[in-house]
Amino acid sequence: MPRLVSEADMGAAIRVKGLSKRFGKNYAIREATFEVPEGAAAALLGPNGAGKTTTIKVLLGLLRPSGGDVEVLGHDPAREEVEVRRLAGVLHEKPYYPPGVTVGRLLTHVARMRGLGDGEVSRVLRFMGLEQYAFTPVRALSRGYLQRLGLAIAVLGEPPLLLLDEPTANLDPGARGEILGLIRSLKEELSTTILISSHIIPELQQVCDYAVFISQGVVLEHGRLHELGRRRGVATSFLVRSRSPREAAAEIIRESFARSVEVRGSEVLVAVEGEKLGEAELFLRQLAEVGMVEEYRPYTASLGELYERVVGA
Repeated sequence: MPRLVSEADMGAAIRVKGLSKRFGKNYAIREATFEVPEGAAAALLGPNGAGKTTTIKVLLGLLRPSGGDVEVLGHDPAREEVEVRRLAGVLHEKPYYPPGVTVGRLLTHVARMRGLGDGEVSRVLRFMGLEQYAFTPVRALSRGYLQRLGLAIAVLGEPPLLLLDEPTANLDPGARGEILGLIRSLKEELSTTILISSHIIPELQQVCDYAVFISQGVVLEHGRLHELGRRRGVATSFLVRSRSPREAAAEIIRESFARSVEVRGSEVLVAVEGEKLGEAELFLRQLAEVGMVEEYRPYTASLGELYERVVGA
């Protein structure tokens, strides 16, 4: 008899089951279980010291687990770390680059190690806005541009997985926005799975559609944002497609469930109070039945509210 295949079985880039990592008698990670679907932009969220960096190091094979099973793109990083590192682009929290080497030379060196040509280096320099810094020594770069360089190294060759550890830490607001914009562009233009660890919650809302919440080494919750929003009663947004988006928006904004309504071309983004999701779905179904709405689907949920419900303020 054929086995029923679940969505998770078909498309998980990362699978972690019962993972523990102990240093002496202290657990950095304790029996963690989560998955990240292929193509997702996932936030690994938790306070400082929650186990985020340790988790990423285990995923890369830099640390061996004390227990449990880990699979990254079909490989066990503890036994196949070379293959995992070949497939994963990485930006560490505190990367080191030779200060006297120029940006272009460093990228060229890494590209050749990966069997890539000069054309790929040029493409990445353009994409990351680093063309004018190709002949600039690394030591002359600002923090923001050092992070751009780290992202550039990570995306050389368009790897199927990106692991970004605190990519916006210690950056000013302007530089944080630029780095997040680059990550958002990567998400839109490539079919890469992205896992971003951070303790800065609101700014990841614009990038991530999936979240893994961790505290004191324990994974508390994971899933698509709109699914978590439904489970936790958190404000959730719907994306509504209509031939008459302004008319649809005018109808929706009158309803008590609508926290906010925003017209985006032929679509309407509707933020709904968490306790009124059923009411919202019923109303949108009625609009669809009379032809005002062509399609509607859950889009996202408030990361900040989810964090408060799952981890605590």
